[in-house]
Amino acid sequence: MPPRRKPRRKQKSKWTPDNILTDPKSPLATSDLRTLLTHPLAWSSLTLDDRREVLSLFPDPALILDADTDAARPDLESLINDDAFRADCAAYVEDLAQGRHDPQWLCDAWRAHERRKRGEFDEFLRRKFEENWGQGAARVSNGGDKGVGGG
Repeated sequence: MPPRRKPRRKQKSKWTPDNILTDPKSPLATSDLRTLLTHPLAWSSLTLDDRREVLSLFPDPALILDADTDAARPDLESLINDDAFRADCAAYVEDLAQGRHDPQWLCDAWRAHERRKRGEFDEFLRRKFEENWGQGAARVSNGGDKGVGGG
């Protein structure tokens, strides 16, 4: 009798729902996300709660067929031809490939955003503008009523 072979263990995927959406080496970073998302199986594989969550994020209710029913679904024909959807899918893939969905990168980006909002870089930007253009920049109030080309 030949020796028994050990059953092969199922290899565990290194991709989890979290890291496939954040890792620059994710297969999504080189995918055609628009084609993937508009495939009918992409929708039918979701649970009803997941479907509701996705539809709640749609900016335009006109892109939802049978809205407010359990059969509600995206209008795939419209999405396929929607330039904004095409651009957003391409931007997401590019951002993912560049590491802009990494949790640490996002944390640093939000921190920098808050610092800019507080005006921590205003003086630097004013000096840089003067160096580049040889004149002072118009002051912009928090209301945004003054500025280059403004009143």
